[in-house]
Amino acid sequence: MIMQPPKSAADFAFRPADALDIPVVVRDFAPPLRRPAATLWQDATAPWPGVTDVPPYGNYLATTTWRQILLAAKGVGRDLTPWLRRTPWLAVNELVSRVAPLQAYLRLKDVTAPGHAAGRRLFVNALYEYGSERSAHSAFGYHLGMTMAHWLCAGMAGLGRTWHIEAQGPGGLPGFTDPNSKLPDLWGNHRTSGMPWLIEAKAARTLGADALKNGKVQLDGGSALMSGMRHRQVLCGTSLPGRKDDKWEEEHLFLAVHTARFPDPDDGETDAPAPADGPEGDAEEYVADDLDALMAVTRQQLMTYQALAFGAVENLRLVPMSRDRGGRARHGNGSLTLLERDEPSVELRRRLRAEGVSTEEGLAPRADAAAFVAGRIPGTGIHLGLSRRVFSACAALHRAQSDIPDAPDAVDAARGPWPPDQDEAREQYARRTRQNYYEREDEHRAFVREQVIRGFREADESPGAGRLTGEPLPVALADPRESGLLEAATAETYMAVEPTDPVLSTIGRP
Repeated sequence: MIMQPPKSAADFAFRPADALDIPVVVRDFAPPLRRPAATLWQDATAPWPGVTDVPPYGNYLATTTWRQILLAAKGVGRDLTPWLRRTPWLAVNELVSRVAPLQAYLRLKDVTAPGHAAGRRLFVNALYEYGSERSAHSAFGYHLGMTMAHWLCAGMAGLGRTWHIEAQGPGGLPGFTDPNSKLPDLWGNHRTSGMPWLIEAKAARTLGADALKNGKVQLDGGSALMSGMRHRQVLCGTSLPGRKDDKWEEEHLFLAVHTARFPDPDDGETDAPAPADGPEGDAEEYVADDLDALMAVTRQQLMTYQALAFGAVENLRLVPMSRDRGGRARHGNGSLTLLERDEPSVELRRRLRAEGVSTEEGLAPRADAAAFVAGRIPGTGIHLGLSRRVFSACAALHRAQSDIPDAPDAVDAARGPWPPDQDEAREQYARRTRQNYYEREDEHRAFVREQVIRGFREADESPGAGRLTGEPLPVALADPRESGLLEAATAETYMAVEPTDPVLSTIGRP
């Protein structure tokens, strides 16, 4: 088993090819809420202390990887199940839409940094500054703000995953799906603290007081529905360079994070228990033993499955990794295990090459290998994958959801004639369609869960019982340090980035 370094360690002694630094200013909500002074984020040097929780208030230089940010980008977004269950091949399109804005408008530049840091930071590029319209800036701000909030909370602070408030609130509490209420964007359960987090994402040029104050109003709207239950508010603001003084080439991205527990632990009140909603934190670690964890992970990875199974993906293959994933080498740069540092998987692939294992049939009976179904998402240079057992569970979930009938006339009735404000009407229609689907799936809850369990266990207990994708898949055996890809994994998922990624290709350019 790979030992974890102590939590106090700087923990970034190696230099991944896609390493970068992001200044993060962590504060409470004491008024006035305003943009942090430039010295706080420009001069931040303290390393991010770990990936288990939000650190104490202070100014940090979080060293992470582009892989970790892309993982956040593909993992945060609206639940499209009501539509993708009927048109699953569009999952590829949705994944492209989530990562492409970052690749289009960001670049990496070398900067002076302390010895423990990567020495690169994220800037906007000339296309963003001069070649795009305000509407494109608004759309980019939304994608970037949500991505960085998910990156911080799920990737760097141990939250595990986030959920959209519009789908449901913590523990199914009523009121969180009201489209007319001012509510935060996301929520999630935190394993270490044992409480839910309410998360609001903001991103703007020269992020200022107005955006931060609006974010606090939305968080307070969520807290008002928590019935005194203890929880954490997280306001995650991503600041882009402003329009004044033409400093866009000098000002890099930074995060202004305001957070606090509610009710205040020092106010003398007794905390009510957090709402029960299955295992908190990184549910991937528990899929084999906990049904709620399995269902959460299967739902989270359903879009990746749909892309791999139905989309126009390229280079579909099996990626072997060490079966002992409980000792994954995770570091302070995020929740991902970088495979160039995963010695058990490096050694496994060496053995497989030496033994001439190159087919799906040859890999299946191996007790030391876990097979991940992976493919390249076209137009992105990103490769995504799922463990064989989660792939099978997702296949079962997709089939079960496809079999759930729509409520008679419910969707057409929700649409109605479009009023003059078509954008608002379409938003209302999408929300009603989504809620209608959730109600229908809840009616078939027992059937859906039974199918997912069966799909997972069949693949987990009988890895050689049959192919999951029809045609036999080739096995990728390249050494992760020499494969030409920047590979990474979580317990049940795989990600790789090509070095020709538009953001990575800017490294070293003036």
